[in-house]
Amino acid sequence: MTQVIAILSFLLAGAQIALAIDTSLLFVGEDLSVLTIASRRAEPIEQAPAVAQVITKEDLERNGVRTLGEALSMLPGFYMSSREWGTQPYLRGVSNSILFLYDSVPLTSDNTKTINPLDEELSLYNIERIEVIRGPGSVLWGPDAFAGIVNIVPKQGRDVDGVELNLDVGTPDHEADFNINWGKNAGLWEAFLSISATRLEPMQNKYNVVRFEGDESSERLGYSRVDDSKYLEAVLNFSWQDWLHISGRWSDAERPYVLGESETDFIWAGKRESPFRFVRLEMERPMDHSDLRFNAYYNELDYKEEEINLSWTPKSHVSFGEVLYDRELWDTKGLFTVGASYRYNKVTDAIVRKDPLYFGPDNILFTPQIEQEDFNTSLWSIFGQVRHHWNHLDAWLGLRLDNHSQYNQTISHNMGISWFPRSSWYLKLLYGTAYRTPYNQELVGRKGLDPEQIQNLSMNLTWHPYASFSFSATIFWNEIRHHIQEEPYGGFSKPGSEDIYGGELDISWQVSHSLRFWANTTLLSQDGDKEKYKVLDHFLIKPDGTREYYYSSWETPFDTGPENLLNIGLLWSPLDRLDFSTRLQYADSMTSYYKQGEISYSTTSQWLLDTTITVSDVLIQNLDIQLALKNVFNRHYKVSGTYSPTEADPFEAYLGLKWRY
Repeated sequence: MTQVIAILSFLLAGAQIALAIDTSLLFVGEDLSVLTIASRRAEPIEQAPAVAQVITKEDLERNGVRTLGEALSMLPGFYMSSREWGTQPYLRGVSNSILFLYDSVPLTSDNTKTINPLDEELSLYNIERIEVIRGPGSVLWGPDAFAGIVNIVPKQGRDVDGVELNLDVGTPDHEADFNINWGKNAGLWEAFLSISATRLEPMQNKYNVVRFEGDESSERLGYSRVDDSKYLEAVLNFSWQDWLHISGRWSDAERPYVLGESETDFIWAGKRESPFRFVRLEMERPMDHSDLRFNAYYNELDYKEEEINLSWTPKSHVSFGEVLYDRELWDTKGLFTVGASYRYNKVTDAIVRKDPLYFGPDNILFTPQIEQEDFNTSLWSIFGQVRHHWNHLDAWLGLRLDNHSQYNQTISHNMGISWFPRSSWYLKLLYGTAYRTPYNQELVGRKGLDPEQIQNLSMNLTWHPYASFSFSATIFWNEIRHHIQEEPYGGFSKPGSEDIYGGELDISWQVSHSLRFWANTTLLSQDGDKEKYKVLDHFLIKPDGTREYYYSSWETPFDTGPENLLNIGLLWSPLDRLDFSTRLQYADSMTSYYKQGEISYSTTSQWLLDTTITVSDVLIQNLDIQLALKNVFNRHYKVSGTYSPTEADPFEAYLGLKWRY
């Protein structure tokens, strides 16, 4: 109660003394790279109280980007690790640490941190821009805005105002994409509808273990193939004037894959299904120097995971409501934001325990048991942020109190200053904290848990002396406490502490009207505890029917992913209707551990080249053709898999067709 009173006192005092930045939104020429997630309102990137970037739809199209994971891998700080079941993201050395939003609705789940919309389950054809923040963001967004935030902003009626048709085919995965967008801007109202479908063949699809249990090898072994991956998605939004916005997304994703075990010839089938749907309502009432907004959504994630012939199906249904109030002060020089929210999560078939025997295909006697249970959680939150402006200096301070039904109350805060003695450069110093929701497996039947916490200190310098040139340099420190890592053998690590130090450089130079050069690099260093595991190894059934449990314990180093990353790109337009882009990417080697830490494997350093050619207005107006080539030199290398290293994707070619009417 004392914490609640302290935060309320801060918010009331902030409303009286706040002097924030000029909140007017200025556009220069065709620069529409604005951000909405740093302050919960639109603002230029340079003025945002965060280390932020925006990827526009033009960036995606001209570079032949196919997935969200590929788009994020072009930014400093991000690394996308290819796994059999999909892409695992790293941001500033922390895996699965990003809050993914679609039209401000979270796409994450408490069931597992490895459900991320980074592959074909999310179409880029209906996206207007991607907003990115590197650094904690729990003050305005609550749990899981841990190392960063990614917000996917879909198109609206005004962005299409007609029909778009996109077709795409590829090899060697026999990918086939279909997308149709419709948009209408009628002045008082606008609407947008998008339907997408994708089908592709897994690069590795053969397996030889067909059942988990069996007395004879013939009962368990055989040869077969997994089915093709299939993805469906529909996006709809509607706006009435400037005060009502309704949106929704429905998706169905089914990804079969194969898994292998280290030092054996066993290969078995797995599958993930992650159908996700939401509906969102936002209402806004502008007032004199203030703004009142109501935001609510309902989402469902019916997740299913399968290996060999066993499966589990945890489901999550989330209801959320929020009231947000902005107040401009001192002749629009000040901004005070305050809000309150409530989230209710109904979870069914949450995993309580998984026998580790499940993850060894050599078991022929027992079928591993997966215990599941239903439970509900609730989360009350109040938060506020104050921004202060002087002639060449901005300052901000924010606090948030979260009261969760299962784990301890958390207080998140951020603060920072931005100094801009000239319009050509900004120097930002930022400090913030965030936390991450515990896994469902930890929450069931327990209260008073300490969630994972992060403290971040960043200093960012942005310099753009000319409209054609920009340079950004960032140094940061992440202090992580109570960190828990999920491992594939059915358990979690003990809470640990880590310190990650790093630097990021980013440069963009429009050399001439037809040639643009860009590059970025990331350097990391880590110090802290090892990941310590203790999981159930096996059990024996005594004559009296009781069980005697035996545990295994081991340690592995903290996994930061590659410590050195590099991107170099060129965009050349020799003709008005011809674009040529190329990108060279480098990732340092990384070490993975298998068989409960007994086996380690270090990947080789990766140098990969992608290139894209786009021709506009081919044969008829508004008809574009694009050829995208990935891993041009067909580099063969291995990446970290679930239970053993796995082959990375070889050379791929994609031919796309886009028509606008």
